Amino acid sequence: MNLKFVFRGTVLALLTLAILAFAAYRSLPRLLPGIPYGPTPRSPTITALRGNLPVGWPGMEAYATYEGRKPKPAGSGFIFRLPSGGIVAAAAAHSFDLTGTLQSVRFGSQEDSSLQMSVFHGAPGERRTFSMDLTNDYVLFAVADGAREAAFVILEPDERGTPQPGERIVLYPGFGAVNGPRWGTILESDRKGAWAVMDEAFESGSMSGSPIVSLHTGRVVGMALAAGLKEGHTVIGMHPIGSLVEKGLEAVDFIPLSEYEEQ
Repeated sequence: MNLKFVFRGTVLALLTLAILAFAAYRSLPRLLPGIPYGPTPRSPTITALRGNLPVGWPGMEAYATYEGRKPKPAGSGFIFRLPSGGIVAAAAAHSFDLTGTLQSVRFGSQEDSSLQMSVFHGAPGERRTFSMDLTNDYVLFAVADGAREAAFVILEPDERGTPQPGERIVLYPGFGAVNGPRWGTILESDRKGAWAVMDEAFESGSMSGSPIVSLHTGRVVGMALAAGLKEGHTVIGMHPIGSLVEKGLEAVDFIPLSEYEEQ
């Protein structure tokens, strides 16, 4: 056996692995971007009309019923009105198992009212992995006309579509509502997602799907999807309401939950 050849080959292999590992380390922030954080921007000039915050509690607990099982908690959700006048319910796709056994979803509220839904308003999105694009993680449910007269808070979408950096917002949790609303400031925002630095740190488990409302307009600007802890503050990532409105208006398929199978 040529030991020199083996030694050189081993050294070359180790060197190659080291180079690949270093390259992977350098590219990691791009492949797995972290939750943004930094000084909050100054208060912006908002030209939209001022409005009042919702009367009542718009954040709702979501419960999913799968074939042959009892209802189980499935994050949070809310109801909003489309510009066309239709009413839809929104939640996070990652809160549900969409592989074919979901039968119905129930939204509850602080007043113990409940809204039962069994039809998708358009095909659902997909769970977010590591992408900074938050607009693919969503699910919309068709809401019967009777919800208009029921004891549910129906939110109006902010016509701007996204909040502005520096804008003050309030999160209305579905799960976790017992601790009251959570206040924060928009750190950054674009059509693919917005991030808010909350005033304090809190446990955000099961809050995905909760509505986020502008303190200026009183209208919903996004749906909570992601969260992290940074320097004593919870940071919330949201699906902008403009994207949810577009998806609601473009929906052509109204699929019974029991008939849907994830592709």
